[in-house]
Amino acid sequence: MKKISCFILVLFIALSLSVCKMDGQLSNNPADNGGSGNNGDTKPDEKPDNNTPGNTTVVKTAKVTFVNESSYGIEVHVGAFSGPMLLELGLGQIKAIDVRTSDNYGSGTVFSIVYLYPVTDGSDNDSGIILAEGIDPNVQIDIVIEENIPRTVQIPQPQLELRSAFIKIQNLHSLPMELRHVSQVLKQSGNGLIPVPSDKTGIYRLDGIGSDGKLIENYQVFSTFAGTEVPAFIAKNAVIYSFEYNGTSVTKTGEQTIIFK
Repeated sequence: MKKISCFILVLFIALSLSVCKMDGQLSNNPADNGGSGNNGDTKPDEKPDNNTPGNTTVVKTAKVTFVNESSYGIEVHVGAFSGPMLLELGLGQIKAIDVRTSDNYGSGTVFSIVYLYPVTDGSDNDSGIILAEGIDPNVQIDIVIEENIPRTVQIPQPQLELRSAFIKIQNLHSLPMELRHVSQVLKQSGNGLIPVPSDKTGIYRLDGIGSDGKLIENYQVFSTFAGTEVPAFIAKNAVIYSFEYNGTSVTKTGEQTIIFK
């Protein structure tokens, strides 16, 4: 009897432990917590709502018509002459676009006009149309842009000041050449090509010259993996600087001031 009583006691303890273990497993089941294992805060197929009104930016605009009354192609820049370009217009062209309102406490939006002057030379027809950038410091147009109120901006004829210079290299070598600045391969102004064939001329625009001129250095002419240094010089606006390349050297041959009306 004593042995039977001990057996029954051991069996009772074992059954009690088994019931406690099962109860613990059930209490840790995510389904019993009303969720998917993440404390019941969201359901498995829920996604954050990104379409709340606080996440929407409303841009207020007005229709502005730009009228190019000058005899040049133009670029319209917002703010300074070097500011972001808003649009381009050809000679006599008219274009209407949406422009942001002037959100600067009653002050207007400034439009700075960059004029594109064609540089023509009868011997450089293969280069295509060469354009120099010019400005009139007095042509910065300040207009208050109000929401849904159309405005017209008339671009006048300027007292033009060119702010581009050019380097022109005639290739007298029997092989094509290309111009590089440091490690950058340059495209020709006008036709946008890189190589300059034998007996042809490559023309390249130099920007950012400034009123005091700019030192032009670290330019090289390359042909068949060999580089030849272009002599350093001080470039000034509205001047074309001419060079010749013969396969072994680059020689400066002259300067030409761009004449414009």
